[in-house]
Amino acid sequence: METYKLMHRDTLCGVVTLDEDSGHLLEYKNLSQNAPFLGNADTRLMKKWWEARAIPASRTAMQEVIRQAGCVSNIDYLAKNLALSMTDTYWICPIELGLNWSDVNLHNLSFYPDGKMPYHNDTSYDPNASLGGQMDKYWDLNTCPPILVKTAYREYGQQAINEAFACMLHEMQGTDFPYVRYSLRPGIDNGLQAVCDTFTTEQRELVPALEILDSQKIPNDLSLYDAFIKISAANGIDEGYIRDYMDYLTMTDFIISNTDEHLLNYGIIRSSSTLAFIEPAPIFDSGNSMFFDVHMPHALTRAELLARKITAIHSTEEAMLKHITNRSLVRADLLPSPGDVFEFYSSRGIPEQKASFIAESYHNKLSLFQDFQHGKTISLYTEKRGH
Repeated sequence: METYKLMHRDTLCGVVTLDEDSGHLLEYKNLSQNAPFLGNADTRLMKKWWEARAIPASRTAMQEVIRQAGCVSNIDYLAKNLALSMTDTYWICPIELGLNWSDVNLHNLSFYPDGKMPYHNDTSYDPNASLGGQMDKYWDLNTCPPILVKTAYREYGQQAINEAFACMLHEMQGTDFPYVRYSLRPGIDNGLQAVCDTFTTEQRELVPALEILDSQKIPNDLSLYDAFIKISAANGIDEGYIRDYMDYLTMTDFIISNTDEHLLNYGIIRSSSTLAFIEPAPIFDSGNSMFFDVHMPHALTRAELLARKITAIHSTEEAMLKHITNRSLVRADLLPSPGDVFEFYSSRGIPEQKASFIAESYHNKLSLFQDFQHGKTISLYTEKRGH
């Protein structure tokens, strides 16, 4: 076993015990309100936090990096890199070392020769050791601000194109809600890259919805959707604003058929110095949308669209829509038309047949959304019986 101090900047949060061979978290003792889960961390929650913080084991591009580092797993690699992240200021410090936050702050990486800062076992910190998600991605810290580069290889790079499409949709809406602005560029090995500026800094960190919802016991009569809103409001975010944000996020996810709105893909930006909540995190990570992984000879029908499973608070879009209180936040007249969609995808390398499939399926999704905005209940049962 190995023992580390869990730090938030230079504040001691608690003591972490890791398995020396695998890197898995075995035990955690909480000592501070600066700890994850809004200060309410315990061993059970920290095991979840630790596993979620590591690179997904399935991401093939990182497997050789992990092996070259002499690590047995993604979890072991996370520990080797002190669990440092570009999205918050948590890290672990070996008990025997007198490191300070200024010694390990990834935002200082560019100041060191070749972008490598000294490390206690003669390697250097990897800012990507805690970078989640299934797409191959990395941080480029040589720019100001740093940029995140996500590379898509499948389906003509459609996941990257989807990020740019979602950005265009928000732009056309003229929304005041924050969203990440992605641009596209060619990648290596026929990949396509979606590039964006970091929305976190040393002073502004991301608190994922997972940590917010796990920070306290949720009453049985309160949905997770409403619980996220109420806890955010209790920590200083205007309740009406955060509810509108969630409604807008849920409706736009529905329109683009985003299947990946799990609890690490949205959250709150807070001050890393005062822990005060500032605003909702910008909308990000919309790559798993617009039917990128669907291959059918015809456009998805309304029933087929609603039958698709999603990763979110609920497993269906129908259930997510039931939480919406303000259906007018998205303007249907300012949404991309099916023709716009066909042009957007076909002009960016998607074959015309697939672009037509995307546009026609999107057309059917728009008809569902328009019904929803006119007060109709969206139901798979109703669609199967004949709309």
